[in-house]
Amino acid sequence: MVTARRWKSRVADLFREAGHTGAPTLVLYHLKDHPKGLTLSELSARMELSGASLTRLVQRLERDGMVTRRRMVGDGRSWLIAMEPSGHAALGAFDIHAAAMRQRMFEGISDDDLAAALRVLKVLSSKLTHGPDAVSLP
Repeated sequence: MVTARRWKSRVADLFREAGHTGAPTLVLYHLKDHPKGLTLSELSARMELSGASLTRLVQRLERDGMVTRRRMVGDGRSWLIAMEPSGHAALGAFDIHAAAMRQRMFEGISDDDLAAALRVLKVLSSKLTHGPDAVSLP
């Protein structure tokens, strides 16, 4: 838990250094692989955030010109959120900082050790999502 907190704190510093705050940038990461966009509920499930919290983040990104919200065709109640070119540019700039940080943090850790750690984290994540100790999320 201490390592996770320290990592999260360092990543937050990195976001600020790149001119971003963490949560809005994470929205962009989730939209990156979905050029047609995601609905608010899809994005909410992926980010494990309540709709109200996510709506504020999306509104901020929309105000900054990084995403657009459009009504879904055929379902006037749903919004489709898509990343705009300025969102892609911001994410690209952040990726440069993130890559440098990862390189520093993982220096001296073998590929085998890193692969083992990732396998353990995936198993834990699965158990916390689907097992008897699954965490209830908003």
